[in-house]
Amino acid sequence: MKSKICPRCGSRNVEWIIPQVWSRWVCYNCEYTGPIIEADSKLEEEIIKNWKLNKEEIMAQAEEDRKKILDGTYCDDEKDVEVLSDKELEKKLKELGI
Repeated sequence: MKSKICPRCGSRNVEWIIPQVWSRWVCYNCEYTGPIIEADSKLEEEIIKNWKLNKEEIMAQAEEDRKKILDGTYCDDEKDVEVLSDKELEKKLKELGI
C-alpha cells in the first residue's frame, strides 16, 4: 500500500494546505512545503534513512535556496527564476493589461 509522504524526510505527517492548489502540502516534521509523493514502504524507508544521515546538509541547502529566492538570485537546473518586487510585479501586470 502506498502512503502520502514528504519527499524530503519521509514523514507521513503532511497536510494539504491550499485546496485550490493541489500541489501545496506542508510537512510538520521538517517544514517542507510543496508537492508530496505517494510511496510504498520500501521507498519511504529509503527516504527516512537518507534524512537521518543527511538532515543537516539537506536543511542547510534548503535554507540557502530560501535565501536565494528572497534576494532574487535563485535559479534551478532548468531556467533562471526571476523574482519581482511588488512594484515590479504591478508594473509588469499593468503593461500586460491585467
